[in-house]
Amino acid sequence: MQPRAPNHFDRPSEQAPGFVPFAARVLPAQRPIPLPATLPSLPCPQRASPFPDYELTTHLTPCARPRAHRSATTRSVRPPYPPPPEAGGSGSEHKQCRAKEMRELEDKMWAQRVEMLAEKSWQGDGDGEPLLWAVVNRFLRKRLGGGVTLLFVPATGYPKETWEPCIAMLLERYAKVDEIFVWETYNHGDAALVNALTIGDTFDWADNARDVLQFLTYHRPLAGETNAPVCLPPHEREEQPRRIVGVGHSHGGEVVARAALSSPDLFDALVLVDPVILSETLVIPTRRASQKKRDDALTRATLSRRAVWPSMEHARNFFEKAPFFQTWHPAVLKAYIDHGLCLVPGTDSKKVMLKQCPYDEASFYVEPRGPAETWYQLAALDERIELRWVLGNAMESFQGGEAYARHSVWRRPKNSSNMVVKQAGHFIPQEAPEQLAREIADLLIRRDALLGSRAQSTKARL
Repeated sequence: MQPRAPNHFDRPSEQAPGFVPFAARVLPAQRPIPLPATLPSLPCPQRASPFPDYELTTHLTPCARPRAHRSATTRSVRPPYPPPPEAGGSGSEHKQCRAKEMRELEDKMWAQRVEMLAEKSWQGDGDGEPLLWAVVNRFLRKRLGGGVTLLFVPATGYPKETWEPCIAMLLERYAKVDEIFVWETYNHGDAALVNALTIGDTFDWADNARDVLQFLTYHRPLAGETNAPVCLPPHEREEQPRRIVGVGHSHGGEVVARAALSSPDLFDALVLVDPVILSETLVIPTRRASQKKRDDALTRATLSRRAVWPSMEHARNFFEKAPFFQTWHPAVLKAYIDHGLCLVPGTDSKKVMLKQCPYDEASFYVEPRGPAETWYQLAALDERIELRWVLGNAMESFQGGEAYARHSVWRRPKNSSNMVVKQAGHFIPQEAPEQLAREIADLLIRRDALLGSRAQSTKARL
């Protein structure tokens, strides 16, 4: 029987477990990106806001240039998607052949990654690269009132809309939110459909942080702008940009932390929801054997996952009965099914597929640098930015184990706190959105009280 998870971690008195020293890359400077003459369209129509007090608009925003490596927009390894119809049935021989193909593909992915690690990142200006696009849902309050701006970044494999049940529960508890941005990485959800012809073989976690900064710095709609175009044009950096409270889950937690490290002036606070921020390099061959075994199994399982169904009804039935999804909140599962699938293009059938190719999800798991780079730099994060860690009870899988997690949450000790959601594993927004909403609301209420106290103190001095 595993020991019960604590409610939170006190600051440890002993040193952190040993780790391999790692040279973290510094993100290159951002620059405005002019829009091309021919603009892409959204793959799905604009929809009504699920929140009555807010208008919802969906936007395309240019990703940063250059990409970390040329293989981000070139192809030599990735398989076709949607996959061609399988021939040969589902017998044991077919399954063995399929498993062999996945092992070979995984080996190619790791070999390509080793080549990347030997190269310098972000070479050139990127002007000759295909332009990638991220997708952002913007919720703007109909009556602005000096409220906070929130940014939500989901975990690997999840469309942006899966945040909406948690956001709905948050807005029931905290009303002073003027604007909400929900991020979708360029190879996820609707963004994956927009970039279907330009996504390359590899994904670098640092590039996603740069894409977020590209948006927040040069393409985010200006304060109070109510009619922003679908494709967001560049503008000059604002002298006093609206500061963000960033909420990121898993890889998304690492992304908002990395972005805040690079541009702390854009952020007021971070809620890191079971973030993949690890103190070891994870680089072959220095990864712990247990970590490498887990990553390899996760990569192979993702590459092998089912991606096409005869109809939406078949897909819905599949997900609703799958053991993995049984612990999810029903509203989150519905959002995942409704917004994570689409009709297979180029056919007249009712077949549906995952918007995100399983290969692209797997590419996250063979990117070993991002979690460690952010961990090493986290101690230098501006102490003005409040950190709230919200961990699940599956720390061995995604935090390197409790011994690592209890040190990670105090990596930047000042203005930091943490708690453990005992009734959820790694997938807190999916399994316990109501408790997560309470945590975010509590942070915002504390923030208001602190700002009010500072204002009273300033007034008294005057």
